Amino acid sequence: MEHQNNVDNTSSTFLRQDALTRLEWNKITQYLAGFATFPHSKKTFSELEPWLELEDRNFFFTATSEMLDLNTETNGISLESFDFTLFQNFLQRGALLSPQALYQILITLKLCHSIQSFFKYEKSRATKYPNLFNLSNDLKPHMELHAKLNKSVDMDGNILSSASPELHSARSRLEHAKRKIVEQLDEILKKQDIRNALQDDVWMLRDGHYVLPIRADRKSGIEGIPRGVSQSGSTVFIEPQALAMQQAQLEKAQNDVEVEEQRILRELSKDCYLVHEDILSSSEILTQFDNIIARTKFAGVIHGIKPEFLKPRDLNPRFSLINAKHPLFLLENKKCIANDLHLAPKSQGETSPYVWVLSGPNAGGKTVAMKTVGIIALMAKAGLFVSCDKAEIQDYENIFVELGDRQNREEDLSTFSGHLAQIKRISEQANELSLILLDEGFVGTDPAIGVAMARSTLEYFSVKKATVIITTHFSNLKTLADNDSRFFNGSMEFEPHKLLPTYKLLNGIPGQSYAIELAERMGLNNNIIQKARTYYGSESERMENLLKELQLKRIEINEELTKQNLLTQKLDSEFKSLKNEKEQLSELRGDLVENYRNKLQKRLNAFENRLEIRERQFEKQKETLLREIHEISHKETIENNLEISQAQQNNLSEKNQNKLAPAQKKEIINTAKPQKLSGFEALSGIKLPKTTSAKSSPNYQSLDEKAERFRAPKNMSSRSLLDEARMSLQSLKNSFDDIEEQLHDDLDTLQEIEKSTKEKVRSAQQTAKEAQSQGRSPEFWKPGMSAKSTKLKEKGVVLKTADSKGNIECQFGILKIKIPYHELIPGNETLPKQNSSSPQKSSLNVKPLTKNFKKYHNLQDSEIPPTLQHGGNTIQLLGCTVDESLDKLDIELDKMHRMDVDRVVIIHGHGMGKIKESVRRHLEDSSYKLRFRGGRHGEGGDGVTIVEFDE
Repeated sequence: MEHQNNVDNTSSTFLRQDALTRLEWNKITQYLAGFATFPHSKKTFSELEPWLELEDRNFFFTATSEMLDLNTETNGISLESFDFTLFQNFLQRGALLSPQALYQILITLKLCHSIQSFFKYEKSRATKYPNLFNLSNDLKPHMELHAKLNKSVDMDGNILSSASPELHSARSRLEHAKRKIVEQLDEILKKQDIRNALQDDVWMLRDGHYVLPIRADRKSGIEGIPRGVSQSGSTVFIEPQALAMQQAQLEKAQNDVEVEEQRILRELSKDCYLVHEDILSSSEILTQFDNIIARTKFAGVIHGIKPEFLKPRDLNPRFSLINAKHPLFLLENKKCIANDLHLAPKSQGETSPYVWVLSGPNAGGKTVAMKTVGIIALMAKAGLFVSCDKAEIQDYENIFVELGDRQNREEDLSTFSGHLAQIKRISEQANELSLILLDEGFVGTDPAIGVAMARSTLEYFSVKKATVIITTHFSNLKTLADNDSRFFNGSMEFEPHKLLPTYKLLNGIPGQSYAIELAERMGLNNNIIQKARTYYGSESERMENLLKELQLKRIEINEELTKQNLLTQKLDSEFKSLKNEKEQLSELRGDLVENYRNKLQKRLNAFENRLEIRERQFEKQKETLLREIHEISHKETIENNLEISQAQQNNLSEKNQNKLAPAQKKEIINTAKPQKLSGFEALSGIKLPKTTSAKSSPNYQSLDEKAERFRAPKNMSSRSLLDEARMSLQSLKNSFDDIEEQLHDDLDTLQEIEKSTKEKVRSAQQTAKEAQSQGRSPEFWKPGMSAKSTKLKEKGVVLKTADSKGNIECQFGILKIKIPYHELIPGNETLPKQNSSSPQKSSLNVKPLTKNFKKYHNLQDSEIPPTLQHGGNTIQLLGCTVDESLDKLDIELDKMHRMDVDRVVIIHGHGMGKIKESVRRHLEDSSYKLRFRGGRHGEGGDGVTIVEFDE
């Protein structure tokens, strides 16, 4: 029994290795090794076998996915090569480490620190890439040891002088001793007797001693120690006696350096040994990172995806590879046709076939398709991404291959007998978790016998529920799928008209060999071809013709399907275009509604502001009028009393006057007092003095003329001002009533506007294209170009190119402003005239506005940008009283708001601060929606106020 188990294990091992060889697995591992960074990683990949445990395989799948995502988000992790083998064994034994080995440890610690910092720098990476983060978290950088090694060794294997102060001092003494010897030698060479004895006018370093090359016949005249003779014997190398002391100092310094270097190596080796487990484990983790990075690069080259493993159930597919390509074609940059490779149930609820019979012409791609399934299965078992758009495959324990010629002269095996020997081994090991690939099975013998043996073998494998792919030209095998659900046909497409293979797989139908057609295409003698057709037989030819017609129909169907797909894509594109156009129209409609609403609100705000101006002026005139009425009444009462008093004096004597009753005196006194007036009720009983001035009874022709008179109240009488105020209030009320009627009329035209919106959009697009064709796009405007604005009369100069919003900075006189590009025209063109006959814009879905206008509480805002003063945006209030300032402020703000001035500069000065406080308090309660702030340095300081409209 034990002997049988050993035989089975040997046979299984042979079949596994044979499958790797036949499917060229070594080329896959060579490419993987090429993507690795560390030398030991390359060696590991070159020895990689695809039979990984499930846990390791899933780890590599997950880690590769995370690394692909990480590379997409960042520049990825960069590794520096280090050789693990230079220190592994020495470090484990605690042996003395060489400077080269210490430098490799330094690189290891350096990589540990950089990778850990990479993941800890961004905390979100811990949750995005948990496997990579956990792997990096196990690294041990040992920063103290890292810093010590960094100042002690370099990449060339040298110990640095910064390793210790003692080494630095010893090396300094050594260099000093060498320098003194060289200086002494230079002095010796200057002596004439020495120069006469020299073979060559130089000094040399021989076996660590500084010597002079002396001629052999003159050596007796030179004091020194002989340190060797040249090969010819004509030159004797003598160390001068004068260098004895310096040489001793040199040797001592050199010995000190060597002693200190050995001490440093022992100390560093000891430090490394104390943490050798951490260093070795970190090296293994870094090797894992190198492994993952290499797999990620491999996946990127083949555009790989993670495969999904299926449980071995009859209702599941054996394999389903969508748009599969052979990875070696991709790695070698060869042209490769993608195919859908399926062995799956024909419909839901049916069992999956076990045998896939691939047929078709020679050199049509059958073997490549079969090998693609095999190599993808091996890659999936090795935890590698596979070259498909989607891959589902059963988790096969073994992959067996019968591919190529097995004849062997030494073992006395023919092609057929070698083939049978391999089939025997496979049949002994086959089970439901076996994938068996048979290329041109059972050829090399009588075709009838070959067909019979092939069919019986395939049925045997299907009983064992093994998955089989067989390529064949046997016609009898192609018909098995017609009556047996265990078999499934597939064929490689061939273009009958061009007599060329397309390398596309056709599932579900058998394929013909096209051997006679290929022979005809290759120019074989026509007599041979015609006799072959005769010998082939009418029945076989009829079957081949049926297959040919079937393939032609399949091609026609595919072409029609392609046309339908293109038409569907075109319709989808048009549908999306219409949908986008509808959304754009909806947005445009909303913009039109909002713009019209803003204009209405703006107009109402202007009316409200004017109303407030008139109310305030009316209150002032009311007070003045009451004061004048009071004075006039008082004056008339006094005059009347004086007249009565005078008459009484004329009729009564002084005696009778003294006899008046106290009640009469009191009545006279009371009559002399002025009467009190309160409000307009008192005005009805008072007669005002008549005046002949034309201004007291104005006869204005229009509301504008009345408004002009009202804006100059000093030229009008009190009664005229009162009448003007009442007329203005009534006019405003009528204006607001007209606005409400107009709003209702505009809402009735909504349906007509909606119908014409699309035409307006097209017209706007055409106008934009025409503007761009005239060079009016944002990119057209360059610094230095002359330009005109539709809102400013004078010419300007472009200072900067357009920003991201299409605004272009220009200078008009002393004013620098940003203007939208579509409001500019070249300086040599004339501004377009406004068309006064353009139709009035109708309102859309406007919110109803009532006579109760909205009040805004405006606030100060320090974020208002700096503002340059000019004649068009400045309100001058210097020299005015508070009331005059507020009146002028309202009038000027109203005018600038109607002129669309964005920011206004109010100059009120400092003084006692009353005008400044009144102005800013008035701005807070203004009917306009605005923001304001005090001036800054360069704008006039706190003596000015900057206002910005928010509409």
